[in-house]
Amino acid sequence: MMFTRCTCLLKPIQKSTIAMVLLVSFAATVQAQDVHIDHIEPPNWWAGMQHDQVQLMVYGNNLQGITASFDDDALPVKVVHSLANPTYSFIDVDFSQATAGTYTLRLTGKDSEATIDFPVYERAPLAGRNQGFGVDDVVYLITPDRFTNGDPSNDRAAGMIDDFDPSQHGTRHGGDLQGIQARLPYLADLGITAVWLNPILENNANNSYHGYQATNYYKIDPRHGGNEAYKDFVAAAHRHGIKVIFDHVNNHIGVHHVWVDNLPTATWLNGSKEDHLSSKHYKMAFSDPYADPHADDLLRTFWFVDAMPDVNQRDPYVAKYLIQNSIWWMEYTGLDGYREDTYPYPDQDFLADWAAAILQEYPRSNIVGEIWETEPAYLSLFQKETHFERDFETNLPTIMDFALTDAWRKYLEGSVRLDAVYKVLAQDFVYTDRNNLFTFFDNHDMARGYFIADGNVKKMKQVFTMLLTTRGIPQMLYGSEHNMRGGQSHIELRANMPGGFPGDTRDVFTEAGRTEMENDMFSFVRTLLHLRKKHDVLRHGRLVHYPVAWNESVYKYLRMDDDEKILVLINGEDDNKQVDLSELLHWFGAEASFKNLVTDEVMQMNANAQLTLSPLGAYVLQVVD
Repeated sequence: MMFTRCTCLLKPIQKSTIAMVLLVSFAATVQAQDVHIDHIEPPNWWAGMQHDQVQLMVYGNNLQGITASFDDDALPVKVVHSLANPTYSFIDVDFSQATAGTYTLRLTGKDSEATIDFPVYERAPLAGRNQGFGVDDVVYLITPDRFTNGDPSNDRAAGMIDDFDPSQHGTRHGGDLQGIQARLPYLADLGITAVWLNPILENNANNSYHGYQATNYYKIDPRHGGNEAYKDFVAAAHRHGIKVIFDHVNNHIGVHHVWVDNLPTATWLNGSKEDHLSSKHYKMAFSDPYADPHADDLLRTFWFVDAMPDVNQRDPYVAKYLIQNSIWWMEYTGLDGYREDTYPYPDQDFLADWAAAILQEYPRSNIVGEIWETEPAYLSLFQKETHFERDFETNLPTIMDFALTDAWRKYLEGSVRLDAVYKVLAQDFVYTDRNNLFTFFDNHDMARGYFIADGNVKKMKQVFTMLLTTRGIPQMLYGSEHNMRGGQSHIELRANMPGGFPGDTRDVFTEAGRTEMENDMFSFVRTLLHLRKKHDVLRHGRLVHYPVAWNESVYKYLRMDDDEKILVLINGEDDNKQVDLSELLHWFGAEASFKNLVTDEVMQMNANAQLTLSPLGAYVLQVVD
């Protein structure tokens, strides 16, 4: 009886509950099928661009089978690409007739629609923007997290993994764009004309202070200051006569990027978190006539580390996304060029298209590729219009000269003589544009010059002298101007710039904050930088150099034009050296004298056409006929 009575009493309640559940379930199903737009990349475009056929990447829900249109015929939608993943859609739009204004994009599904505003801007005046970089520049490389903390309030940011801990080498220390901007007068006074910042895109990950694990291609990391801070920084740098180079990565992203766990297409990445190739650095397969053809594919698809998923640029949506993103940053900020990370590793056909698109839109700009190999012949294959057989055109104007870097570093270490430098430069016939090479003796990925020289200041001055007086586009690492030592590892060499952070006990940005040795080096480097700026011949003059004798280590070369001759002499020996200039007398008479542009000392050859050089001496001598 009790059981029967309870059943009777519950029946009306059960019917009502079922009805409510069905109603809620139906409403949820309908709502779940509603078209929803989260955001669009790129977030805007500009009127009057050459690149006026733009593919919008829409993030949202229920985007399969939609139609799309703008509220103005000036923005016709050409194609809506429906994907297997309904949280993404790609929409091709014609911007050729667009004028500045805010347009409304409408996406229509079977039973619902969604709208979002999309701004189109006027382009900024060209003057002072997108200038490129070349032999008239000296590039100063900065790891932003380690240079100056200009705004401690952004050391931590909402929604970002918190690894701010200045007491640890591998965590974030708080350097930002505001800090670098505050030091622009210091850089301008030093003689710097361009800055290359290690990547500053959002890196929402642990141990990513270096910037090479991007988690958003359209956002500057808020701990560096955000998008507007970067735009302000570029404008401020230009006001100081300093260009800006963007460190860009087509090859890989960070493992916490939203794409990794929700792929826009099945081929967006090469492999997955659970299954991917690693450690296939088969760079020489690019040129090796005996390489297994499969080696090239392995090179294109492996992951550097598990935290850096490899992006597949052979996916056409990926390719368009990356090209448009690079153009977007150029236009949004006015920056002057790109340094492209890990250049041999992405798909080379894509990179050729990427470089061509940037240079077509911004013909004054420049791109330098990182190709970390030390053979000039191999390096030259990546520079555009190479002399050697190649089945495609790279369109890459500038390459990093790791061959010359290797010679300088080995000289600093003491494992080679100066003939190693001569031999590298003597192979310059392989390059189509030998002046458009990026020259350096250290950077953010290799132990600092002063460290490998074991504190030998004289050798550091010699290599700085060669860097700033020979062919190419010189690049120096932050802190090298006062012999920052660092350590062997990446995190040790990327040390904080003393004086850039709260609590620092000294400030190397000032003369009073530097030691006597540091001030001596700073003064020397600053003098060389201003000499390079003052004497056009050191940037554009003809280079004539002379073999280093087998039984000595003295390197001599001339920079010459119609108006001036400058003789550079490097004594690689630990003793005074009588250097014979008799083979150079056809360039200047036996009665010529020489003004040391660093010390203002006047030097005269003896009767045997010799000059006396001090141990490990470096001389920049203006020829006075």
